[in-house]
Amino acid sequence: MLMRTDPFRDLDRLTHQLFGTNARPVALPMDAYREGDSFVIQFDVPGTSLESIEITVEQNVLTVHAERPGVRGDGVEMVVSERSTGRFSRQVFLG
Repeated sequence: MLMRTDPFRDLDRLTHQLFGTNARPVALPMDAYREGDSFVIQFDVPGTSLESIEITVEQNVLTVHAERPGVRGDGVEMVVSERSTGRFSRQVFLG
């Protein structure tokens, strides 16, 4: 039996698994910019509670953890699930 493979489709699937997509990011998306003497980093953490966000700095590495829970409960029947759930993290090396 002859099997057809599409290397571009396989590469696209692999990059989505490793790096995520706009709809399902693997890490927390961020913007970083300089404003005068300050350096500002903004992370997107929609759907998370303030209590679930952890920020630590160790040896010039800023680490941000956040958790977005899924919809749970008795009588809940998920029809469409496109929002990522679980624990997300991002590390930024500070100069």
